Parts: sequence; C-alpha cells; structure tokens
Amino acid sequence: MSSTPRTSYDVDGYCLGRSFSSSSRLNLQHYLWKDAVGYNIHPDIPVQDSKDFKIADVGTGTGIWLIDLNRQLPLSCLDGFDVSSDQYPPKEWLPANISLKTLDIHKPIPEELKGKYDVVHVRLFITVVKSDDPLPILKNLMDMLKPGGYLQWSEHSLATITVESIKPGMKTGEIQFLVEHARNAVPYGWPPRLPDSFAKQGFQDVSYSRYPISPEVRVFFTQMQFMIGEEYSIVAMDNSDPQKGGPAHRRRIQEAAKEAKEGAAMHFIPEVTIGKKPT
Repeated sequence: MSSTPRTSYDVDGYCLGRSFSSSSRLNLQHYLWKDAVGYNIHPDIPVQDSKDFKIADVGTGTGIWLIDLNRQLPLSCLDGFDVSSDQYPPKEWLPANISLKTLDIHKPIPEELKGKYDVVHVRLFITVVKSDDPLPILKNLMDMLKPGGYLQWSEHSLATITVESIKPGMKTGEIQFLVEHARNAVPYGWPPRLPDSFAKQGFQDVSYSRYPISPEVRVFFTQMQFMIGEEYSIVAMDNSDPQKGGPAHRRRIQEAAKEAKEGAAMHFIPEVTIGKKPT
C-alpha cells in the first residue's frame, strides 16, 4: 500500500490547499477582493436589519466573508457552508450568530435549507464549477433562496487576465506562462456567460458589474496568484520527480516573482453578477 498522503484533490476534487498558509491566502484574498469591488454585499441588494433576514455564504473557506460582514451587519443568522470544515475557526471564537457547516453544493440541497435565505453569496468558484457549466450549481443556490431572495456571485474570468509591465521590453514570460497554465488547468469559458446562465436558471433583475484592478494593488493580486499556483502544484500536480511536475512549476513561480519585483503584473478584472429569485 502506498504511503503517499492523500490531498484534498484525492478526497473531494478541490485542487488547492487547506493548510494554515492556504487559509491565510484566503483571508488575504477576501480583503483584496473587497478593496477592489468596494463592498461585501452589492448595493443593489436590499438588506433588512431584522431577525428574520438570513444570509448564507457558500464555499465559505475560513468564514472570513461572514466574519467581516458581521461587523457591518450583525444579523441574527449568518450561515457558512463548505464541502470541508478543515479551515473553519473554532466555533467558540465565532460570534454566536455565525454558524459554519458542511455542504456539497454539487449535490441536492437538504430540505431544511430550501427556501431559507434572503441572500446567498458565492465567490471565486473558478476551481469548483465542473464541465464549464455553472447551471447545476445555480439550481442548488436558487433552491436555498426564499422567493424574492438574491444571489450574489463574484468571479474573475481567466480569459480577461492580461500581463502588464511598468515599461516596454520587460521580461514577463514566466508570468505569462502561469496565466496560460491556469487557463489550461480549469474550465474558464463560463464566467463571461454567468449573467446569461442566471437568466437561463430563471433569475430576474440580473445585473453584471466589472471592477478593473487599480495599478497600485496589481502586484498584490499577482503575488496572491503565485500562492494559488504553489498550492495547486502541491495538491494537484505530480511531485514525484524533482525535475518535473510540481517542483518544476514552483521554480517557475519563483522566476515569475522576480519579474513581478521588477514591475510586471497580472491584471485581473473582478466580476459580480446578482439576480433575484422569482416571487
């Protein structure tokens, strides 16, 4: 029997990590994303400060979105769901109104969660959506909403990532390689179609917003992408040969980091789609 430890990729298909460093990356990612778009909940989503108003965060990771939201909007019911609880803080350290549970969004929604929430939030499912089709997940997310409830889905499209530099002629080859590798690793055709997918699933009042990253934080987003690349190389790539696979990929990330230090960066465009469940 092999003694090689099983990764999250072996267990549930998640191609990134769940270590303390991965959790730190998720927390960094939250604040960079919030800085880019300017909010936790889209300003067009009506929120009532009442005990009956319930919000769910699906794919919650560390629960950081709910924790941050609670400081702004301390509602009585803020529920987080993820396929794994490995990155959850101890419940004793969470506010009493925040509950973190396990849920596989690819499976039918349990009856007790159907029609429960006024707002359901999803962010960065680029590695979660299967077969380039978000409709099965959209159906399950709609099932969680009350009639008239809102879904907010934040994403970025790998198709829109560009590699830029502070002056012409700079080395950007390693960063460009990482962008192309990411495009080959996961299906990425669906994010630009997300508003249409909302409409196909029956959501109403669908709106779509884009938030180009400002120059002063592009290097931060790029460094975050390096962290994601390292996680992927450890979890989902072959690490048996030090000259190939994951080890070779991590060496290329180190070279890409040198390019970023000199003034090259990836330019992301966060995208947010919202829609209302029919009443």
